[in-house]
Amino acid sequence: MNKIAQYIHTHCIPGTPGGWERSKRMAELLGNPQEKLNIIHVAGTNGKGSVCAMLESVLRQAGYTVGLYTSPHLEDYRERIQINRQLIPEDDFYECLTLLIEEVIPQILAEGHAHPTEFEIWTMTAFMYFAGKTDIVILEVGLGGELDPTNIITKPLLSVITPISIDHSQVLGSSLTEIATAKAGIIKAGGQVISAWQEDEARKVIEEKSWQIGAESKILTKENIPFYQVALLGAYQQENCHLAVQALEWLREQGKIKFTPEDLAQGLAQVKWQGRLEYIALSKEKEIGILLDGAHNPAGINALCHELSTTWQKRNIILLLGILDDKEQLTMAEKIIPLAQKVIITCPDTGERGVHWQRVADYAAKLCPTGKVEIISEPENALRHGIAGLQSGDLFCITGSLHLLGDCRSILKQLFLADKQHIL
Repeated sequence: MNKIAQYIHTHCIPGTPGGWERSKRMAELLGNPQEKLNIIHVAGTNGKGSVCAMLESVLRQAGYTVGLYTSPHLEDYRERIQINRQLIPEDDFYECLTLLIEEVIPQILAEGHAHPTEFEIWTMTAFMYFAGKTDIVILEVGLGGELDPTNIITKPLLSVITPISIDHSQVLGSSLTEIATAKAGIIKAGGQVISAWQEDEARKVIEEKSWQIGAESKILTKENIPFYQVALLGAYQQENCHLAVQALEWLREQGKIKFTPEDLAQGLAQVKWQGRLEYIALSKEKEIGILLDGAHNPAGINALCHELSTTWQKRNIILLLGILDDKEQLTMAEKIIPLAQKVIITCPDTGERGVHWQRVADYAAKLCPTGKVEIISEPENALRHGIAGLQSGDLFCITGSLHLLGDCRSILKQLFLADKQHIL
């Protein structure tokens, strides 16, 4: 698997949209495995992963064999491709990737296409692996929607859109209308789409797109949302949960799935999604703990700040922050840094997206009193330094990038897993 991973890193451009026609052609060469799947397609800006996890948990509880395709991974590439929350086995992963690399990609290149992106390769791997093994697949969009490799599917059971906000502006556009237009691209002619509450600009895009292509749409409101007993922390998860439940109810009304009230309750009570308000208690007596949250855009940071100001308002916030270059670094820093008693700035990624990570430190220096900010480039050193200095009442919050979160989770496992069973 190391050989395959090295090949992908050498030849592919992670995070850069590929040609939709190229993705379609790759699938054709594989026999269009995506057409053999029953898919719930999920797009949006924030909450996609949580909604996917909720849908998967309830359907699995109802007895279905459920494929789950999400991105990015935190620690292991295979996290992206799961069946009943079991990672794709290494042998299957290697077999699928080998087929792509040795047979499909050479044909693609011979036909004049550019080399597929890393995400296209993962997507085709998922389609191959899920075909013939799953009853339902929860398929998360990678970037945008319309031109995303996942959008080569033609007849999803349902299209689902989580809250839309500004993110990936370099690719999707700088306005909410542009971004919503890209994400509404997953709506299929004659199909059905259900959306979370949206700002007016985004809501209009979804409504107009649905009307234009004859799709049935439901857009939820923020009023009268019932309280759900869901295993994930955070007030915002209630809205995500409401979207997931309404999607499931609509599918049941159409006779596409079956589940009982008990399946719903138990599925929500048992759902897991790593890196979203994930709390690790280091000392219950001294109220010392670690909070990992994958907030990587202003909307995500807003939600995290709300939780820090309410649920953890009595704790001293020690912040480990790393934000990628292509994110709104200043906006995010301005929102969260004032909540912290101490800030450690680190590099979230050693690739091209992490070259200017120290800009966050410059912003922090302007936002904070002298001595409040430390700069430690290596995440492991920053993490160890932060933990070593924790005192009674401290909450060590790690956020700003899913890349940073993945690195920190791996390190925390090494530090604590042997003697703390409840850790991660």
